[in-house]
Amino acid sequence: MDTYNLLKTAMDVSQTRSELISNNIANVNTPNYKAKRVVFESQLSQAMGNLNLTETHKNHMQIGGTSGPYITSRNTGFQKNGNNVDVDTEMVNQAQNGLYYSAITSQLNGRYKMMNYVINH
Repeated sequence: MDTYNLLKTAMDVSQTRSELISNNIANVNTPNYKAKRVVFESQLSQAMGNLNLTETHKNHMQIGGTSGPYITSRNTGFQKNGNNVDVDTEMVNQAQNGLYYSAITSQLNGRYKMMNYVINH
């Protein structure tokens, strides 16, 4: 997979993550609502041609075998109504996702500048 398509996929995943986080925040008071999370690792692996990741340390994150673009958190509710959305956590996730999106955008802009330079010189 070329760099452009990999960056495009990363931006698409970031947008999906942002939408899910916004949806989680919007449903903070919905009884029995469970927060959703993007499963980025499975999409990245698929985009990179099913590159196998190796766990070399016991503290590495487990890469799960989930089948969709997102998972529903099954944690018990933080609120009495069974809802498990934590607004503070969602806001941190949204800020982190914004930084990630900005970094991907910067890399994509750098790639376009490099191509523009090669074409014009």
